[in-house]
Amino acid sequence: MNQALINFEDYSLPGLIFNGVGCLFWVVAYAILVWEIRKKKFVEMPAYVAGANIGWEFVWSWIYHPNTGLLFALSYQAAFLLDCFIFYSVLRYGTKQPMNAETKKHFALFCIINFIFWIFFSYFYRNEGFDTLIGANSGYIINVILSLQCVFLLMQTKDTGQFSMVLAWARTLGTGLITVSMFFFYPENHFVQFLGISCFLLDSTFIYVLWKRHGALFGTLSKA
Repeated sequence: MNQALINFEDYSLPGLIFNGVGCLFWVVAYAILVWEIRKKKFVEMPAYVAGANIGWEFVWSWIYHPNTGLLFALSYQAAFLLDCFIFYSVLRYGTKQPMNAETKKHFALFCIINFIFWIFFSYFYRNEGFDTLIGANSGYIINVILSLQCVFLLMQTKDTGQFSMVLAWARTLGTGLITVSMFFFYPENHFVQFLGISCFLLDSTFIYVLWKRHGALFGTLSKA
């Protein structure tokens, strides 16, 4: 990884700031998720997208590297290392998420196959020229799936206490700030901009639903 600490040559300072702070929020979100897993023995990461998440991070941490600079590459690697524990926890506790008995029976196998599929997807997507030099196109494809699955998981899970509002905000701010940077980095890439805005709307929906359900939960507890 022979590159400058920060690539000011190819990217504007405002874009680098938004992107860097967004990446930092995602690392913080992963750290919060690890803490929540250890405390609750429940994984808020939707089981069906966990393999995609770590598969993309594996490719962009160890095979390719973002050309925004060494600091950004290190943030990708930090996220990947935290995600190793998260993915292990999905294998261990993922069947606590809503799913039918047949899915539970083959759950671990599905997760492994999903992980391998997304490694190849992310690798070939970049290798054959469909991705940006920071993995934005493929990353946002996965992020839209993640954001949508988070909303579904929340709506299907009865115990609202399993979900962290702090984590929801860290994830939303992380993706939101990175999306702002896309308008600086790739002003003509309307595809990734559209996906980024879609993520923001889905993440905002998640926060609203969680806030409403937390309020209902607390109101019930206060009457008990």
